[in-house]
Amino acid sequence: MPRLLPPVHAALQAAVAARFGQPLRYPSHCDALEAELRQAPAMGGRRLSPSTLRRFFGLVENEGGYHLHTLDTLARYAGHPDFAAFGQALSQQAKAGANHPTDIPELLAMQQLAYPERLLLGYFLGRITRPATPTAPAPALALRLAAHPAGQEYYVESFVDLAYLNGAYGQVLGAYLQHKTTPEAQLFGHCTLFLGEFLAQDEPAWQPRLAHLLALPLPADCHAFPHGRRAFAELVAAQHAAPRQPLPPALLSRLRQQATAHAARPVAPVADLPAFYNLFPAGFHFLVAEALFLTGQYEALGDWVAATRAEVPAVAALENNVYSELLYAFEAVAAHRTGRAVHRPTRLRALFMLDTHSWLLDYYQVHLWLVELHFAATAAEQQELRGYIDTFAQRHGMPFFRQLAGQIPPAAQP
Repeated sequence: MPRLLPPVHAALQAAVAARFGQPLRYPSHCDALEAELRQAPAMGGRRLSPSTLRRFFGLVENEGGYHLHTLDTLARYAGHPDFAAFGQALSQQAKAGANHPTDIPELLAMQQLAYPERLLLGYFLGRITRPATPTAPAPALALRLAAHPAGQEYYVESFVDLAYLNGAYGQVLGAYLQHKTTPEAQLFGHCTLFLGEFLAQDEPAWQPRLAHLLALPLPADCHAFPHGRRAFAELVAAQHAAPRQPLPPALLSRLRQQATAHAARPVAPVADLPAFYNLFPAGFHFLVAEALFLTGQYEALGDWVAATRAEVPAVAALENNVYSELLYAFEAVAAHRTGRAVHRPTRLRALFMLDTHSWLLDYYQVHLWLVELHFAATAAEQQELRGYIDTFAQRHGMPFFRQLAGQIPPAAQP
C-alpha cells in the first residue's frame, strides 16, 4: 500500500475537507463523509469504511499506507479524475508558487469574515507590524501585506498609519503603489506620501510629488479620503507659495462644490463599523478643514466647519469620534482667532482614555496640542505644550509642527 509524504497527505486532507465543508475532526464527521461518498454519483457507489477514513484523517493511529482505491476515491471526491491527477495538480501548484512569496495565512480566510471583522484583522496586522520607533524601516511582513489584495484593502487602505508615515508606513505605501495601479489607489498613495514629505519640510521631494498627484486622473466616484488628501495638498501648497495671502477664492469655491457632491453620497452607518480611517461620513470635509487649520486660514475654516455641519448632519450624532471632535476644536480655534468667541474645547483629552482611538491619536495628538496651545493662558502651559509638540516633531520626522507651534502668538492672544 502506498505511503504518502506528509505534505501530500495534508494537501489531500485539506482538499477533501474543503469539499466536505469543514475539517474532519470527529468520528461522526467520518461517518457522514462515508455516507456522502456512498451516495455521490461520481463515486459509482464505491465506498470507504469509516475506520479507513478515521485512519486517513488521523483520528486513530496509523502505521501503514493506503490502498490506491482509497486515494483515488478521495481524490475524485475532491474534484480530480484520480489520485495521480491530484498529484499532478499539486505539483503544478508548487511550481507556480515557486516564483511568488508564500501566501499570508491570516489572509486566507479573509473573505469568510464579516466586513467589520476584516477591518479588525487589518488593524491587528497593522499593530503587530509596527516597529518600535516611527522612523524605523518596515518589516518584511508589512511589505508583503502591501503586495496582497486583501492586505492592500484591509491593512494599507484602512490602517492608515500617519504617525509612521516618514518611516515604516511610508515604505509600505511605496510597495503598495508598485502593486496596486488603479487610479484611486495611486491617488491615495501619492497624496499620503505628499503629506509625509510636506510635514518633513522636504520641498525637493514634495514639489514633484505635488505635480504628479495633480496630474493623476480623478475617478468620478473617488472615495472621500483620497480626494480629500488631494484637496489638502492643493491648499497647503497654495499657502506655501503665498504665505501672507488669503487662499484663492476660486480654489475654495471649487472645493466647496466637491464637498457638496461628497455629502450627497450614501455612507455606511458608522455605528455598525469600527471607527477606522475611511469610515468617517465627512472625510473630504475633514481633510480640507485640517489644511485650513494648519495654514492658519481661520476665517475660511470657521465657514467651512459651519457648512460641514449643515451638509453632513450625521457628524453631530457621533460620540467620542476623533474626527468630529477635531472639527469642533478647529471651529473653536477659528472663532477665537476671528474674535467671535472664546470657548476652549473640553472633550479632547477624554479621547485618550479610549484604546480604540490610540492609533489615530498617535498622529492627531499633535493637532490636539496645537489646539490647546491657541487657548493656553499661562507661560507654563504654553511651554509644556510646545515641549510636547517639539518632541513629537523630532520623533516622527515632522518639523513642520514645531515651526507651526512657534507661529502661534504667546499667551494665545488673538
